[in-house]
Amino acid sequence: MKVTARKRRQAVSTGTERICAHNIEWRLNGRGLELSEVDIEHITNCLIDNYVQGELCTITPNGGTACGWWNIQW
Repeated sequence: MKVTARKRRQAVSTGTERICAHNIEWRLNGRGLELSEVDIEHITNCLIDNYVQGELCTITPNGGTACGWWNIQW
């Protein structure tokens, strides 16, 4: 009998936001999260500096941190 380990699915929040005339796809590790004003400002500054994708780290409502990624939707 073969025993296999099941991987637990990680809770991920995803969405699309319109920033600087671009549709930005984003994802954060955690359930029920949204982009904050600080996250939007960070992405805006990255777009101004000609980045097309990047890392996100945000503070969750309970004071923890959640990391993820953003990219321009092509």
